[in-house]
Amino acid sequence: MSQLQMNRRGAIASLLAISAAGALSACGKIEQTPALVSGLAYAEPMQFFRADEMALIAAIADRIIPTTDTPGAVVAGVPEKLQALASEWADDGFRLFWRDGLAELNNALMTEGTAFADLSVAQQTAVLSAYDASVYSNAVENDLYKNLKSTVATAYYMSEPGATQELAYEAVPGAWIGDAPLSDYPKTWAT
Repeated sequence: MSQLQMNRRGAIASLLAISAAGALSACGKIEQTPALVSGLAYAEPMQFFRADEMALIAAIADRIIPTTDTPGAVVAGVPEKLQALASEWADDGFRLFWRDGLAELNNALMTEGTAFADLSVAQQTAVLSAYDASVYSNAVENDLYKNLKSTVATAYYMSEPGATQELAYEAVPGAWIGDAPLSDYPKTWAT
């Protein structure tokens, strides 16, 4: 891999981190005093999210962008990207927002005492669809869920599978066609 490609991927990862920070600061819930967040522990070295939190993130990401004829969010490595953001980049306010938010989200999505990640795919789809509708109709307020959904989509479309298989990708675009019918180009372009 050339140095240019590695730098470009690093830049894209940085843009993802910046967009997540902007979304979180808009939520207004990351303003915590150091005394409240000083006890945040990593699950293991360089891994902030615990296994149960990662299972929830992966299950939700897989329902937001499932594998179809193109790779889904889990195959594209979105949960790992979120783990890296929280583990390597985030401050305690960000981590507290996500840790508390994931606990609240897990409780909201729990069905008859069963964690969301342990439900069948059909049950997950039904539960998340209903919850999504209630959040976006403002019946339920959950900034973490909105942020998670946005971050999953952003991370997915910045991943190699998202940019090259889901979106149309051409490293060096061809000739300029100023008046091309949209029916000739049904996908959104990554470049």
